[in-house]
Amino acid sequence: MTVMRRSRWLARLAGGSGLALGLAGLTALSASTSAQARAGAVLIQSHVAASWGDNSTGQLGDGLTTGSSRPLSADIGAGHDVVQVAAGYDHSLAVRSDGTVWAWGANRYGQLGDANTAIHVVPGQVTGLTGITQVAAGVMSSLALRSDGTVWAWGANGAGQLGRGTITDHEVTPARVAVLNHVTRISAGRGFALALRSDGIVFAWGLNGSGQLGNGTTAESSKPVKIAGLSQVTGIAAGWDSAVAIESSSISALTSVWTWGANDQGQLGDGTLAEHSTPERVTGIPASVRGVSVGVRYAVVLGADGSVWGWGENVTGELGVAREGSAVTRPVNAIAAGSGITQLSAGGGHVLALKSDGTVLAWGFNTFGQLGNGTTAEVGGLGPVTGLTGATYVAAGFLSSLAVHTVLGS
Repeated sequence: MTVMRRSRWLARLAGGSGLALGLAGLTALSASTSAQARAGAVLIQSHVAASWGDNSTGQLGDGLTTGSSRPLSADIGAGHDVVQVAAGYDHSLAVRSDGTVWAWGANRYGQLGDANTAIHVVPGQVTGLTGITQVAAGVMSSLALRSDGTVWAWGANGAGQLGRGTITDHEVTPARVAVLNHVTRISAGRGFALALRSDGIVFAWGLNGSGQLGNGTTAESSKPVKIAGLSQVTGIAAGWDSAVAIESSSISALTSVWTWGANDQGQLGDGTLAEHSTPERVTGIPASVRGVSVGVRYAVVLGADGSVWGWGENVTGELGVAREGSAVTRPVNAIAAGSGITQLSAGGGHVLALKSDGTVLAWGFNTFGQLGNGTTAEVGGLGPVTGLTGATYVAAGFLSSLAVHTVLGS
């Protein structure tokens, strides 16, 4: 996990322009839980955040800046379950069951939302947010969705990605995104963001040099704009410079997948390398799709049948198939139907897959241990995250990983 290896990875991307409990603790916890059960103790189930991978800015939340190739625990306050996590470029977010948001990691642009720009190696509460149900971590900016359907943003704002109607260097405290109401889902990319409204309409704002706002232009927007041609959308995902949406049918269980934005590595999956400023339909995938996720110049899709498909860049095996030296412009099948996978999350060059039994699989780039398999081999094939069970949610960041998982205590 050297600085030199991190620099090489960052340089490759630039050329083309989400606490003391380690593995031993997890094992000990399992043994202790068994003993308590035999003794007839009352066991209390709780949901906590696990983290692994790069930790150079404290994004693992364990109080250190040393990376880990196995899951650690981030302390997000006693007495409240963690319900969702988000991993960004080099910072992390979590929502607790009391509706508060907690953040840790890099903070140069105020992306931790605590009114300053100091790095945090342990989670701290984001200022002024209550009633939050979902968070999204982008590249140096953050989003939160409140239970009343409003969206809040903070952090970097050089492209208007905070959606406030202004362009500033950064903002250190959360403020409401303009115009939006009745939002049910959010997603943050590199300098732009998406929001899905309850009527199935998608809005975007921020950076737009490759058409990633999907409104037929390449002009930035500091306020949300409607994405052209989509309705009845049920899922959204913003990536490095492209985006994906799932559109449902009003008369059947069938779905369609649409992409827009940059396409220099085939990340739109349409068989070309031409960017699109309006959505284009992806073909060659299952007729019913359960979820989508977009990483750095690649995308992955989860079929309703449990199959996994991907397209775009594959130099570190992020598509789950043999590494390619050239762009994969059409969907390829990485995992067959019946896998038991229920959620996918795409990161910088690695993917996490949550299974119905609470275990997590990972594949792709691994120089910083972000696959959680106990090694830092540069590339890893499909395999389990070591020692992690009872998982309910996963989030892949740029070079790190997060999960929500269940633990038992007395």
